[in-house]
Order: sequence, then structure tokens, then C-alpha cells
Amino acid sequence: MTEQAASEVFTCEELWLLQSAVRHEVSQGEQWKFPPASLELNHQIAEALLLCDEYHLTEAAIVLDLADCLVIDYCVPQTAKSPSGAPIGKNVLLKSFRARRAIDGGLNGPEAVEPAQLTPGEVREHLRQMQGD
Repeated sequence: MTEQAASEVFTCEELWLLQSAVRHEVSQGEQWKFPPASLELNHQIAEALLLCDEYHLTEAAIVLDLADCLVIDYCVPQTAKSPSGAPIGKNVLLKSFRARRAIDGGLNGPEAVEPAQLTPGEVREHLRQMQGD
């Protein structure tokens, strides 16, 4: 079984925030079920930043699995700001949360309950009642 993943697009400022927060290793990582570090995520962030720099892009996509989302959740403070002082931590976390929802199979958000279907006879009766009022 392959691990599920979802992609999210991050701005260059968000990528720089991720670069400063997401490490490639953590001490005593073997003691964590989901260590708050990821070599693969760190590598993807570096590659995305290089793409942005080399091709003058303003954003790039990263493929996240559940462990990556948990690393972001652990490492990125909600109050983090860009170098210019703009709040971006919340945006990064929300993107991670959306990826988690997609990974969990909730691509379309909460499921709505379909109302019961009326039979043709029930529709005719309902219309008759409406005309009689």
C-alpha cells in the first residue's frame, strides 16, 4: 500500500519560513512516533526555493504526506511572520491542515446527507395540496 499524499502550493516567503522551521533530523528521533523533522520535506523545501530563485517564481508546490503535515504543525508557530513583518504562520498551517484533510479522504469537505427522494405520487399530492391552499 502506498502512502497517501497531497500537494500544496506555498509562496516563496512561506517556503523560507518552512526552511527555517523544518529540520532534517531531530535528537532522539527514534523515540517519536512522528518525529518533528523530515529529511525528505527539508529536501523538497530546498528544491522548491531553488526553483523559485532560478525561474523567478513566486510560489512552488510541495507534496506532503501525513508525517510532513505533522512536522509543519509541530514546527511552524501560528504567529510566524515574514521578513517584512506580514503574518504567514497561520497560512502555512492552514495549507498543512488542508493537505491532511485531503490525505484523510476529505477532498470535498464535510459530507452532506442527501434528503429523501419523493415518489411521483408524493410530488403530485404535494402539488395538489399547494394548489388547494
